[in-house]
Amino acid sequence: MRLRFWGVRGSTPTPWRESLRYGGNTSCVEVRTARGDIFIFDCGTGLRPLGKELMEERGHASVAAFIFLSHYHWDHIQGIPFFEPLYNPENHFFFHSFPAHTQTVQRALEEQMSDPYFPVDMGAMAAHRHFYNLCNDRVEFNGTRLTAARLNHPQGCLGYRLECGSHAIAYATDNEPGKAEFDRNVRSLAEGADVLIYDAQYTPLEYVNFKKGWGHSTWREAVNIAREAGVKTLVLFHHDPDHNDAMIDSIVHEAAREFPGVLAAAEGLEIDLSGEQTAIQMPSERRAGDRRLVHLPLVVEGRNADGLSFVEHTILENVSLSGAFFELENEPDPRRELVVNLKLSSEPSDTARVLQVVSRVVRTEDSEQPNKRGVAVVFPPH
Repeated sequence: MRLRFWGVRGSTPTPWRESLRYGGNTSCVEVRTARGDIFIFDCGTGLRPLGKELMEERGHASVAAFIFLSHYHWDHIQGIPFFEPLYNPENHFFFHSFPAHTQTVQRALEEQMSDPYFPVDMGAMAAHRHFYNLCNDRVEFNGTRLTAARLNHPQGCLGYRLECGSHAIAYATDNEPGKAEFDRNVRSLAEGADVLIYDAQYTPLEYVNFKKGWGHSTWREAVNIAREAGVKTLVLFHHDPDHNDAMIDSIVHEAAREFPGVLAAAEGLEIDLSGEQTAIQMPSERRAGDRRLVHLPLVVEGRNADGLSFVEHTILENVSLSGAFFELENEPDPRRELVVNLKLSSEPSDTARVLQVVSRVVRTEDSEQPNKRGVAVVFPPH
């Protein structure tokens, strides 16, 4: 299975410069299996760029996808009217969620496009659309198994577990901890998962002081679940619209102290489970901050995805108060910290002062040099 994140924000889109690196589109995650099946979890504004990618990728070929909605709040459905593949009569989409009160899944989705909320209704969508009710169910799609379970959120919510071969992904956003039934459901979905995508909208302090009863969780609860359920990689998801990139960096830094295998969801982040080791591809260039060009000796210490330690001598190419950029032959595991040892002089003297900073990978990109990759890191908040 291969995952790609198209929308990672909660509540409302945040198209601000300060949120550029992690992204401002609302919830949408794509999963593809080895046989080519497409599974889409939630249809926030991230669904729009996914639709454009599918149109470009498939050309004149038809598109089919299984879609699973956690619930019907705006930030999880507002991409549907702008999903271009839905307007092509050759395509097939299979929508799944729970019935909202007395409404079917189909009716709940049609209402957001009814007069006076949208200029055309869902009847303008020429694709074949199929709608299915789920609750606490287990279903199978071409050998891929899906489990749905109720979560604790106003007006209801579903979490999902997707299993294909020996791998499992759990998607549990918009869940508030503290009720035994739902706490058990989340841990059951996450049990032994390769990847847990979990709601971490609030900091523990925000939750305790202001946000109880709002239907969301914290990074600390995410860590608790990941440890108790034996999760391999934890992805913090559904970022608060008031949390900019620097704030999310600080949340990941705090969470990593208690669970090293943690990432923050970012638009363009890809996780590939098809090999022997989990392969993580960080988003390409999305930097908003200014950096100063430099050319200073650098020694980087870290671990790769196999857990093997490496020490590599390289050159620091640019730096700011919040992060740095350099190139490496080794591929660092973004779930682990990198120790950056910077010589504060271009002189080769061994007595030059060395500044040691613990950092985290936030972006990788291709390099013009063979067998190298560009690596951008952020420094921890002080």
